[in-house]
Amino acid sequence: MSLLAALNWIQHLGWAVAIKESSLAFPLIEGSHILALSFSVGMVMMLDLRLLLLSFRSQPVSLIMRQLMPWTMAGFVVMLVTGLLLFAAQAVKAYGNTFFRIKMILLVLAGINALYYQLWYYPKMAEWDFGGTPRGVRIIAVLSLIFWIGVIACGRTMAYEL
Repeated sequence: MSLLAALNWIQHLGWAVAIKESSLAFPLIEGSHILALSFSVGMVMMLDLRLLLLSFRSQPVSLIMRQLMPWTMAGFVVMLVTGLLLFAAQAVKAYGNTFFRIKMILLVLAGINALYYQLWYYPKMAEWDFGGTPRGVRIIAVLSLIFWIGVIACGRTMAYEL
């Protein structure tokens, strides 16, 4: 089965068609997706700004991270589920959209960036938690901001193209 055939099959599943054709379901799912994105990415941006020493300077990074991560992950789960539902409702159109493809690339890059932080810098956080943020962490924070702003911009632009 080709990719296009698989995408076509997905968007013709009964529940995907119901979402697409519903005058209520699609807008509710899309609105939930945008709210969850704002929530999750807003929390990530708060952490990034702390890592860049632009906010919460008097608070240790570990405290900020510990307080934000549960909320960030909850928002991310809602964002992921609603994003998959929206994709399923118009899989072929979405896949063919350049902004969708760029958004997916940026999401993967944001994930790799976050994973790199978690594997390389997070275990050593006690060494720099109260002091200056290492240069590598600041680079990760800047990249995170760039990737997430790109995801949001592509997502909004994609919505106007579909």
